[in-house]
Amino acid sequence: MSQTAEQPPFLTTLFENGEVYEVGGTVRDRLLGLAHKDRDLLVAKLPFEKLTAILQKSGTVTQVGRSFGVLKFSPRGSKEVYDIALPRKEVSTGQGHRDFLVDFDPSLPVEKDLERRDFTINAMARHLPTQKLIDPFGGQKDLENRLLRMVAPRAFEEDPLRLLRGVQFASRFKLQPTPETEEAMKKAAPLIKTISAERISEEIRKLFLAEKPSYGFELMLKLNLLKEVFPELQECVGVEQGNKFQNDDVFQHTMRVLDASRKDVAIPTSGDLELMFSALFHDIGKPRTKRYIEEKQRIAFYGHQTVGRRMAEKRMDKLKLTILGVDPARIANLVENHMFQTKSYFTDRS
Repeated sequence: MSQTAEQPPFLTTLFENGEVYEVGGTVRDRLLGLAHKDRDLLVAKLPFEKLTAILQKSGTVTQVGRSFGVLKFSPRGSKEVYDIALPRKEVSTGQGHRDFLVDFDPSLPVEKDLERRDFTINAMARHLPTQKLIDPFGGQKDLENRLLRMVAPRAFEEDPLRLLRGVQFASRFKLQPTPETEEAMKKAAPLIKTISAERISEEIRKLFLAEKPSYGFELMLKLNLLKEVFPELQECVGVEQGNKFQNDDVFQHTMRVLDASRKDVAIPTSGDLELMFSALFHDIGKPRTKRYIEEKQRIAFYGHQTVGRRMAEKRMDKLKLTILGVDPARIANLVENHMFQTKSYFTDRS
């Protein structure tokens, strides 16, 4: 929201009664020059009840949770939806991105609210309407230097979902974790098992938005996350194929195919989720079917597509991929039939 843009009426009223900030991903994406859909606002110095009353006069208000101090707001006559929150502190009281002690307080300084964020690139706020950037942890500089830096040392222990959030942020925005952040992620990697399958799948979907999703999977391998989330892919690491054109192991080959499925001018449906998951799973049966054929002096993977289909079906079931709107049966069919080819020089009879 620039200073020159016409402000929605409800914002003008909020400006008159409290302090209003854009926060989180909204600020990050603006600094990167990216289009953004989220409308995340933080409103300080305004009691929850008064904030609710002001918004109700201008549109539809839904309480995400009175105890969290968060509202969803749709202005009258607009299709936009705003997430509007009061400043708050969060303390993890359990595992699995579920149990948090939340303390929201209208008088809490915005800097204290930003302390609970995951990474510095998401721990920024922009004061409206002055456009002043509030950046206590150096998120803008980290963006410029393409660095992924945790806000607090216990960031991943408190919320293990941040492990995969970090991977997909790094992939989408081409960031390199700082040494301290990388070490903390490695240490916390086993905790990803405490996260629900639905949340894991959603982060993988976001990872697939990266121009080169292979970067994210290679980072997961480096951080000891791959064996926790996709153990079948971990098995592919170091498995030689004997390919005379590229000296890739099965994992490296899979990453090439995945990137092509995401963005390749020769593939009309590149970027399709079902195609991308098929690319990810297409060779996972190879490590379990690898054979060396002495008489032909070459490596073979007979039946890997059938074995791979069964493995893919099990993984998709565990990840509950249907929540992403994909059809596991279609993906499984693509995995099983990925060896089938048609070539222009075939005769009509062939």
